[in-house]
Parts: sequence; C-alpha cells; structure tokens
Amino acid sequence: MKHQKKICLLFFIYLFFVLFLFNLNIFSFYKSDLTQEYARLFTQAKKLQEDGEFEKSIRFFEKSLNIARKIPSETKECESLFKLGITYWNTGELKESSEYYKLTLKLAQKLNLKNLEEKSRKALEIYKLYEDGKKYWSQSEFEKSIESFQQAIHFAKEIESKEHELKCLRRMSISYDELNKLNEFYSLNEKALKIAQSLNHKKEEGRCLINIGNYYLKLANYSEALNYYEKALLIMLNLQNRLDEAICLTNIGIIYENMGNYERALDYLKKALEIDKQLGNDFYIAMDLNNIGATFRTKGLISKNNEDFLKALDNFYECLKLTRKTGYKKSEVEVLNNIGTVHTDLENYHRALEYFQSGYKLAEEIKDVKSTGMILSNIGIVHFYLGDYEKSTEYYDRAINLVGDIGGEKILWEAYLERAKAFEKQDKFSEAIESYKESIKTIENIRSRIKLEEFKASYLAADKRLEPYHNLIHLLVKLYLSDTESTYNLEAFNYLERAKARAFLDSLELSQVDITQGIDAELLNHEKELMKDISNIYTRLLAEELSREKKEAIHEELKNNEGKLESLTREMRIESPAYADLRYPEIISLVETQKKLLNTKTAFFAYSISEENSYAFVITRKDLRIFPIPPRDIIQKQVTDYLKVINDKENQNFESGHELFKILVLPGLDKKIKTIIFIPDDILHFLPFETLITHKEKRNWLINNYKIAYAPSISSLSEIIRHKKLSRTKPQMDILAFGDPDFGQLEKEENGEDIFQEFFSSSYFNFFRLKYSGLEIDKISALFKKTNTFRREKATEKQLKEHRLRDYKIIHFATHSILDDKKPARSSIVLTLDKDPTEDGFLQMIEIYNLELNSDLVTLSSCQTGLGRFTRGEGIEGINRAFFYAGTSSVLMSLWAVNDEASYQLMERFYFHLRSSESIMNALRKAKLEMINSGILSHPYYWAGFVISGKADEIIFSSPIKKLFIFGIFLLLAVITLIVLRNIRKRT
Repeated sequence: MKHQKKICLLFFIYLFFVLFLFNLNIFSFYKSDLTQEYARLFTQAKKLQEDGEFEKSIRFFEKSLNIARKIPSETKECESLFKLGITYWNTGELKESSEYYKLTLKLAQKLNLKNLEEKSRKALEIYKLYEDGKKYWSQSEFEKSIESFQQAIHFAKEIESKEHELKCLRRMSISYDELNKLNEFYSLNEKALKIAQSLNHKKEEGRCLINIGNYYLKLANYSEALNYYEKALLIMLNLQNRLDEAICLTNIGIIYENMGNYERALDYLKKALEIDKQLGNDFYIAMDLNNIGATFRTKGLISKNNEDFLKALDNFYECLKLTRKTGYKKSEVEVLNNIGTVHTDLENYHRALEYFQSGYKLAEEIKDVKSTGMILSNIGIVHFYLGDYEKSTEYYDRAINLVGDIGGEKILWEAYLERAKAFEKQDKFSEAIESYKESIKTIENIRSRIKLEEFKASYLAADKRLEPYHNLIHLLVKLYLSDTESTYNLEAFNYLERAKARAFLDSLELSQVDITQGIDAELLNHEKELMKDISNIYTRLLAEELSREKKEAIHEELKNNEGKLESLTREMRIESPAYADLRYPEIISLVETQKKLLNTKTAFFAYSISEENSYAFVITRKDLRIFPIPPRDIIQKQVTDYLKVINDKENQNFESGHELFKILVLPGLDKKIKTIIFIPDDILHFLPFETLITHKEKRNWLINNYKIAYAPSISSLSEIIRHKKLSRTKPQMDILAFGDPDFGQLEKEENGEDIFQEFFSSSYFNFFRLKYSGLEIDKISALFKKTNTFRREKATEKQLKEHRLRDYKIIHFATHSILDDKKPARSSIVLTLDKDPTEDGFLQMIEIYNLELNSDLVTLSSCQTGLGRFTRGEGIEGINRAFFYAGTSSVLMSLWAVNDEASYQLMERFYFHLRSSESIMNALRKAKLEMINSGILSHPYYWAGFVISGKADEIIFSSPIKKLFIFGIFLLLAVITLIVLRNIRKRT
C-alpha cells in the first residue's frame, strides 16, 4: 500500500513537473509573441508620430503600453509612457502629457533608467515653465514670460527634444510681438517653422505661418502676409482645425480691408465670426466684431454714408462688452480707439476724446506702444477739428516719435497727413509740404510691396490715402499762383502724375518681363490647369439646364478657382527672379513731357478732382498752365446730368455741355492748339470731351475744331510709346477681325442673360445677334489687302488664340462684351459660344493679359468696352487696359451701349480714313464729323461713345504718293539749303 502511495506520489510529481515544463514552454512562446507584438505596435506608433499623425500614434502607443504590462516588461512600459508624454505634448494636451511624464519618471527611477529619468524630469520642468510663461503673458508681464520660455528652451535643447523646443519658441515669439520686437518675433517663428516641418507637425507649422503672416501684416507688406495666411489656411482646412481656420480667415479679411476691398473683407470676417460663434470662443468673437467694425468704418470714409459708421459702432460696442468679459486689455485698447475714431467721423468730438483718453490710459498701463501712438494721432485729429491746430500738432509729433522705429507705417502715413493739414492751417507751408511728402513716401513704400496691380490700385484708393496727394497739389498750386517765378508748379505736376494710374503704369513695365523664367514647372502647369478649369465652368453654364442649387454650387466653384489662381499668381511673383529684379518706371517730369511727347500744336489737359480743391493742368510744348475747377460733388453732378443728355437721342438741350466746356477746357485753350490729349480723373473718365459745346448758339462741338485722344496718365502714355519704339519687328498683316459671333441658343432666348447675371456684377447684359457687326468686318476687310476675318461659328476663341497675333497691325472685335466692376478679371469679349471643352467663348481679361500683340490698334466695337471697375486715382480698370498690357499701343473703345447700325457706319468711315493715311485720332474725328453732318446720326448718342486711348497720332497706313511727296519736299529743302550755303561761301 505504501509502495502504491509512493508510486502514486512519484507519478503526480512527475505529472506536475511535465505540466510545469509544458506551461513554461507555452508561457515562453506567449511572452515571445507579446514581445513581437509590442515591437510591431511601438514601431508603428513611432512611424505615425514621424508622419505627424499624432492622434493615431497615441492609440498605438497606448496599445504598446498595454502589451508591455502584459509581458510584463517595466522597461518597455517606461518607453511607451515616455512616448505618450511627447505625443500628447504634440497634440496640445499638455496636462495629459505631464501625467505620462510623471509615470515615466517614477518607473525610470525604480528601474534606474537614468536617461529616461533625466528626460522626464526636464520635460516636467519644461511643462511648468511653459505654463508660467503663458501665465505671465496673460498678465502682460512679457519680460518674465520670455524668461520662462527661454529656460524651457534651454532644457529642451539639453534633452534634445525638438517637440518641446518648437512649442516654446512659438509661444515665446508672441511675447516679443507684444513688446513690438518684430525682428525677434519673426526670427523665432522662422526657427519654429523649420522644426515643425522637420517633425511633420502640421498644426504647429500652420501656426508659425500665421505668425509670420502677422509679422508681414504689421510691416504693411500685404502680399507676403496674404501668402503666408493662405498657406496656413490650407493646412487648417486639411486638419479640420476650426479655431485656427477662423484666425486665418480673420487675418485675410484684415488684409482685404487694408487694400480697400471692403466687400471681400467682410465676406472673410463674417465667415470667421460664424465659426467662432459655433466654437463659443468669446475672445475671438470679440476680435471678429472689432475687425468687422473697422471695415465698416473705413468703408464709410469712402462711401460717406453714415449707415456704415453706425454699423461700425454697433460692432464695436458689442466687442467692448465681450473684451471686458475676457479681460484681454490689448483688445480693449483697440476697440476704445476704434469707437473714438467713429465718433470723430460723426463729429461727436468730445465723446470721441472720452474714448481716446480711456484707451490711452489703458495702453500706457500695458505698455502697448503702437496703440499709444495711434491714439495720440487720433487725439490730434480731434483737436484739429476743434480748431486747436497747435495742440493737434503736438499730438502728431508725439505719435510720430513713438512709432517711427517700430514698424508703424500704417500709423505714420496718417499722422504725417494730419500734421501737414495742421501746419497748413497755421500757415507753416514749408513744414506742411514736408509732412505731406513724408505721408506720400510712407504710402508708396507700402504700396511698392504689394504684388498684384489690382491690389495696388485699390490700396491707394482706400481710406484717406489719396488725400495727401490732392492736398499737396492744392498747396503747391496756391504757392505757385502767389509766386509764378517759383518752381512749385513743377512739383505740383509731379504729384499729379504720382496720383494717377500707378498700377497701370507698373503693369506696362511688368508686361515686358517674362516672370515665368526660373519658376517651378509645377506652378506653371498648375496655372494652366486652373485657367482650363475656369473655362470649363463657363462651358458648363452654356451646356446645362441649371437649378438654383446647381447655379450656387458652380458659382462657389468659380470663386474658389479664381481665388486659387490669384494666390498662385502672387506666389509665382514672389518666387520669380525676374519679378524680384523688376524696376518700375519713373514718373515722367514736366521737361521730359514737353520735350518727348509734345509738338507745338498738341496739349495735355490733365485733371485732379478732389473733395475741396480741383484743378486742370494744361501742358504745352513751352508752357504749363493751371486753373481751378469746381470740387468733386459739383463736377460729378454736372457731368452726370450731361451724360444723361447725350445718352438720350431725343434730348436736344446741350446747354450743360457748353457750361462744362467753359469750366474744364476754355481757360486752358490758345490758338496754337489743334490736338488735345485728355488725362481724366474721377467722373471725367466717363465723359467724351468731344461732345462739349464751344459755341452755344452755333452748337459747335469741341471735335469740330480739335483732334482728341485720351490716356490714363502722361507717364503711362510715355511708356506705351517707348515700348512701341523698342519693338524690333513691324507687323506684316493689316487686320485680323472677329464679328457677328454665333451665340447659339442665347440669341433666341429672352432670358439668356439670366444664366450669367448672377456670375457678373455687370451693368449690361444681352446676347442678341449683332447683324451689322458681320457687315462691319466685311466692309472693313475690303479696304485692306492682308486680312483675316471670322464670322459666326468661325469667330471662336480658339481661332483667335491659334493666330500669331504679333503679325497684325490691327485687331478688331465687333461683338458683345461682359463687364464685371467688382471682379474685373471676369470681364470678357464674347466670341462664338460653342461647346468646345477647351475654350468657353469668353475672352476674359486674364486671358487677354496672356496674349502677345504688337499692334498699332485694337478696336473694341462692342458695348461699354471703355468701362469697368472705377477706382479712385487709378481710373477705369477695364478690358482696354488688358490689351495695352498685351502689347497694343492704342485702343478704340466705347463708353456706352452703342447702336449696332451706327457702330457699323462709324467703323466703316473710320477705317476708310485710316486707310487713306490719316492718323488714328484724325480718322476717328473725320468719321465722327461725317456722322454729325449726316443729320440722321448727328446726335452724340450715335457718334460720341467711341473714344481712342493711347498712341493715337500713329499713321498706320502711309500711301506711296504721300511718302513720295514728303520725300520730294525734303529733297527740295536740301537743294535750297545747298544753294544758300554755296552763295554764302561765294560772298565770303
């Protein structure tokens, strides 16, 4: 029995031993599998972290942590805990990050893992210092904030943690920004941006881009700022980071407000406000309200509409409540200042002072230098309006001294302007002149950094930026009239030109440069794709029956593609070496004007229209005369009333035309003048001067006695002429003409225009067939030998682009045009509307810019081609200017919807005279005189709409007989000269 028990015991011992060995083996295999699984998960988590997929990385590190605990391996557990600390830091969940570092530290100490222990301890120190830095920032103790971040960065470098260094660099930069130390602010964000890109940390990359955009915005370098904000916006949209998306939208809106594009600014700012309200973030809601208010206020300065000022106040008051609730004093200073500016605009001066003084006290308290400077300038403005000019000057001086060294150009130009006005009131004219010049210099410095001509034009027209030009012109003219021996008139002429069509002048120089050289091929291909996509959108509009929803979707798609193309154009200009080396034309001097552009029978009549003081400058070969004309509101009414008369073919009361002649032209005329080139301003851009009545009783039009042409500015005309002289080859073909295009179904549909009405901010829409336009180009082509004409279905956009346009002296379009005065780039010449997917039939401005012309003349025999978006100072930005950019030297265009048959008659006679060796302007004059004398078509409605701009004295077709006659005259003169010289020698 005992023996059996022993056997039994031995068996159980053996069985237990076998089972133990078996389980040990299973555990060993299990542990091995877990180790492999841990390695897989940990490696995958690290890969996700390196790719910037931090949220996904956290999930894998958490799984690896669980496996490490199951193995169990405290070393691996410690590794995972540490990685979770870093990854939570990257996602911005700093509290969670610190908890993982605490766990890491505890375990590393237990296991004696010195490296992880040191890194965890320093990471926790960094976290504490980071939080201290933020706390000091919120308390406006910026120096202490910087000290905390600097220490944190020191620890980050010790443990080689780029992640910690990145966030601390960016946050520290904000404190430098608050101290107006912009160079340090920029430098820190540049460093942080490089680290963010190396870590694939997209969120931090986007935030660094925003900060660098802020840097350029503070320097009023709007193009660079916009470039960075748009890059940041793309990142935030991809990350679905709504908070930072709203910040980008806000900043882009601020840029458009500064550049005078108020509707676009409000569009961005309201989108930002909508997002911030959804997020419930009072701090950013307050900022949005402040920016929306500021946009309404600057819009009101241009519109002169009190409604805009009242909307601004509503937004500011709501902002002030929220700002005080959030306790952010810097924003409170800004909104108190803004409320004060609106009360100044509304002439509530004492109320304005209350807000300015409250803002000033708070700005001093938080040491906000830039806001202090702005408020001082605004207090000066109030004292100016209260009549205390000396006191106002003191405030302007304090503002200028305060912000001069901290990149405060936005404050400086206005402070200099207002100081000049105060000096002028004190009869300190030399000081006033210098201050006006400083204001203009600052404005032009800002303007020179803007990359797109469209934005350059709107920037100068916005706010009060034309005021220093107009005020300086007035002061210089006043001083000249009191001392006609002085040279103040020469300076006045210079500033007249500096205030006119500057963006157009710059574009003429840009047209001579190939900015695609040195540009990445990917960018160029992207540009082509975007332009193709935009064309496809218009083709779809023609091809589809569109519901309301479909229209809205296509409209949104069009806006998005146009926005991308605009951004791409800016980016290409920033990247282009040729654009960087571009030197814009100098403003032409009076001496150069008289020497190079005028003969004894030609005069420029250039106008400067302003709110209070307007002038006409008459420049002849040997003289400059200046005479005053009524201020803007009076001129606007007189011209508007007269335009109604000449646009109404039943109205025969042209008395107001005689009054305008006496005001605008008569004081500058003399008997020698036979040709007048008008340089209009403001409302005068819409006036055909040919229609002014020189003798009321005889109804003698100005064109009866003078050849007439137009130019945006004298400097731009000089550039057009210079470019023509530089052209190496002369076109061999006479004329390329497109007329009577096939508009397809739209010719028959009464509501055809409705398809496009929502896509264009246009004053004119119609697609009825222009039957006479076909006859027009047939008659014209019969006058010339070397011609190509295209009608109906052959008059396509593709046909135009496939031609070598540089070979033609004249390019003629007899068709409809579409104008968009809000988005000039959409303005188009309408050709055949077929279903060609490559071309939509709309030759848009942006496409015209890309044409290569060498023509003497482009004729736009379609309605309102001389119109477009009117911008103060710049003039009319329309299709005609795009053709100048493309390379023509003159453009014949229309100011209103001209009758189809009358256009045909005028064009036939114009080309007849042009073919008969007349200059462009004289051929047009003769054609108009024939219509005036015809009886039936004598009303200005029929003949006055077409005007010529550019180099209009060109004789395109010289007849052999005329050339022989001229040669004979020269030969006769040479013979006479030789005989005279010979007789003189004999006498000697």
